[in-house]
Amino acid sequence: MSSENTIRLLLINDAPGESQRLVSMLHNAGRPNRAQHVASEAALTKLLQEHAWDLLIAAEQSKQLEAATAIRTINKLQKDVPAILLTEREGSQPVVEGLKAGARDVVTVDEDQHLLLVIQRELAALNERRQARLHDRRYNATLNRAKELLDSSKDAIAYISDGLIVYANESFAERFGYNDRDDVEYQPLIDMLTEGEQPDAREFLRQCAISNNEVEAQVWQFTAKTAGGTPLPTKAEVLSTVYDDERCLQVRIAASSGNTEELEAQLSEAKNRDAATGLYNRQRFVQLLNSAIQSAAGSQRTGGLMLIQIDRFEESVQQLVGVAGADQLHKKFAELLQSSVRRGDVVARYGEDSYCLLMPETTPDSAEGRSRELLQKIADTIFEGGGKTLHITASIGISLLSETSGNADKVLEQSSKALDQAVKKDSGNGFALYEPDSDQQGDANTYHRARVVQALEAGNLKLLYQPILSLQGSGEKMYEVLVRLVDGKEELSPITFLEALGDAGLSSKMDRWIILNAIKAAAAQRAKDQEVSTLIHLTAASLKDTSLPAWLGVAFKAAKVPPNAVTFQLRAEDINSNLHAARDFAKQVQGMGCRVAVCHFGTGLSPFKALEHVKVDIAKIDASFVREVQDEGVDSEALVNLVGQLKEIDTRVIVPHVEQASMLPTLWQTGTDYIQGYYVQPPGDEMDFDFSLD
Repeated sequence: MSSENTIRLLLINDAPGESQRLVSMLHNAGRPNRAQHVASEAALTKLLQEHAWDLLIAAEQSKQLEAATAIRTINKLQKDVPAILLTEREGSQPVVEGLKAGARDVVTVDEDQHLLLVIQRELAALNERRQARLHDRRYNATLNRAKELLDSSKDAIAYISDGLIVYANESFAERFGYNDRDDVEYQPLIDMLTEGEQPDAREFLRQCAISNNEVEAQVWQFTAKTAGGTPLPTKAEVLSTVYDDERCLQVRIAASSGNTEELEAQLSEAKNRDAATGLYNRQRFVQLLNSAIQSAAGSQRTGGLMLIQIDRFEESVQQLVGVAGADQLHKKFAELLQSSVRRGDVVARYGEDSYCLLMPETTPDSAEGRSRELLQKIADTIFEGGGKTLHITASIGISLLSETSGNADKVLEQSSKALDQAVKKDSGNGFALYEPDSDQQGDANTYHRARVVQALEAGNLKLLYQPILSLQGSGEKMYEVLVRLVDGKEELSPITFLEALGDAGLSSKMDRWIILNAIKAAAAQRAKDQEVSTLIHLTAASLKDTSLPAWLGVAFKAAKVPPNAVTFQLRAEDINSNLHAARDFAKQVQGMGCRVAVCHFGTGLSPFKALEHVKVDIAKIDASFVREVQDEGVDSEALVNLVGQLKEIDTRVIVPHVEQASMLPTLWQTGTDYIQGYYVQPPGDEMDFDFSLD
């Protein structure tokens, strides 16, 4: 956002004089603003629904309207208004509390320069988010228009990926005698050809895929067979293209003449309607929902979506009256919904037992009130089906449409989550409004901790080994040990989870698991006359674990691995934060024969200061020094000087992230002891690297 743009500003402060001072300060700083003081939640809700706002500045200790309440209201309405809190308290606690509540930042009162920088940052970020949403809406609108053209085209069009029809329009299905395109999609295209032509067709399509020609279509003549098995001579054009982000082939068969405009209009209307209820079907509703989202994003109106699901549909309806009776109930249910609509509302059949009610303009209170009324109306209505009378209830999930909604999938997902919440809360005949989680970080922490605990218990962890190659010909066969959490097809690093969690007990448990399994793997290699050594990373929790050195002695003895074959690696920031613990740990394990290494070395104002207190055997240079030279073309002077200073204090040096051979002459001349990175070898499942320097 340009500094010339007028800021739309909301202010929450019990002292009007302070609000005026902030307004004047912004004007004097060249940031013109239109400010509005807010004294109640109702007033804030009204302002958020009527206008677009750029920023909220709230006094942390405001009594008229609590800052946390204001942030929850913004989230509830799904408005993108960054909140900055002002505090009179000292220390980090108000900052932590404010960030947990959802504020973007917390600034001490009267620190105007700090506040101005925070405002500048948040306005720039807000502008980027708005631009991103605008581009996303335009992109989705383009995709929707393209799909509508495909769906309505008289030409028979299909997209083929790996031999399967991943998309076919209705014209394609009709051309080959199928009632619906669902009968065609995800079927092998080859199966729609007569058997004698299938081998040549496979080769033709394979060559089309290889040629990857997106400009000139290939003509393809073949004999297809209809759904009834009748041969059908066909001429098509085949073009390489992209559909749903996947490379595929487009098969297009030109339309035959003779269809009237009136017939096309009738067919189009029929395609958009649910046969049992006459309501819009799911496909058409999603299109209308996307249009409503576009409208909401272009104005300050808040729309809403009700996802309405009949409670226990299978046992309360289908098992009692059968399919035909269920269709009778659906027709009556649809009539009830239509009798409840207001101007501009759209009702649709969404699933087997669910419906959608789109409200182009509403408020949270209004949507909840309408849901309550609709549920009561459903519960009071006597339905009929299969010659029986039925009493049913329903549950409703509500999601709001606003500038942050994005697309139909996101809004439907939110309403589905709200529906699940309503069902769990009331066991039916209830409703819930979707609200973004205000404690997402807490949930994420709980989730990550559970993943690590489960992986430890279930054995869903694996170790990888990356060789560290000696540049000076020492002959040492060293591997850094890395741990990965196996989650489906993903392999994640649980160490990053643990460091963010700050869970000392879980971190220590993970470290001991890694140590035990790493030295067992090293023992197996040594039994094959491979004198390998390992570099094992320790978290800060293990650094402060006074029982660890004694445990290590037992573990080394049990695994029959000499301590000098193990190097423990500590982060530079962990050493600086725990100097006494790091000093004691280093002395104890070095006394056993182990080596101690420090990684991320070179960061901070005085990286060598810590080494005056904690003796390390090896220093691993921070990767930023290497990336500057390799990726950014920066002169290697800083890297060379750092290595030289380490050599002066008799500390061996590892340079990581080496990806180019051009780095080697410089590193060799500096006296670098070891190199590590993808140039040497990526991490692997086995300790099988050839350390010879042939």
